[in-house]
Amino acid sequence: MDRLVIIFATIGIFFSALAIVLRLSDVKARRNPADILFNVGLFAIMWYVFVYMMIITGYIQQLPNCYNKGIPLYYLIAPCFYFYVQLKLYPAKKMPRYWYLHALPFAFGLVDIMPYALATDAEKNALMQQLVENISIGFQHDYGFIDQQWHYLIRLSLAFVYLLAQWRLLFMVDTTEGDISSKLLFFLNLLTVIYSLFIVIQVSMVLSILFNRLQAAYILKDSSQLIWLSTLYLIFSIWICFGARTHRT
Repeated sequence: MDRLVIIFATIGIFFSALAIVLRLSDVKARRNPADILFNVGLFAIMWYVFVYMMIITGYIQQLPNCYNKGIPLYYLIAPCFYFYVQLKLYPAKKMPRYWYLHALPFAFGLVDIMPYALATDAEKNALMQQLVENISIGFQHDYGFIDQQWHYLIRLSLAFVYLLAQWRLLFMVDTTEGDISSKLLFFLNLLTVIYSLFIVIQVSMVLSILFNRLQAAYILKDSSQLIWLSTLYLIFSIWICFGARTHRT
């Protein structure tokens, strides 16, 4: 099953990368704020899967500089998907005047990765060795200005708020005027459903760790949960990739 997790994750990363390239190859999509936001969110998820896979396989020891660099990016996933849906449903609507406030968590994450970025190679290698031996070190190490578990709690809390707002957009949209195609509406609803499943699984894992710290390493490497996540990511990536080829979302 562990091998299946790696295989599914690797194939998922390939199709996610291909989906981004296909969208970037479209000049119109490259200039569309909604598609730019979608690409950022898709890349952030892809990077998260890549780093997690490097950790559970032990290859992160050969790439210590990749560790924790995604923390700022992960904060962008929820707002990127939310504004993507909003801009697709209401193309005439612009980004809010104070849109940069939504990027404050990104800036916060950027600051918090600096202690590790400035650490010596020896310190990074030592931490990566500990991390491979005990993956729960990712929640406990001191290379940051705050307790690392707060990143998980804050990120998932924000994601939950944005997700509720995203569902509200979909429920409140007026489909009677015919401005929104049924194909686009189906795509946005399915995207939100899949993203909701990702959030539910992650919340389940984080809560399990918080209430059972002694089993944190086991929970983070639990094959039954990882196989669900990797399968979901694989299906999502293939769907997004072929969606990019068959129609411009």
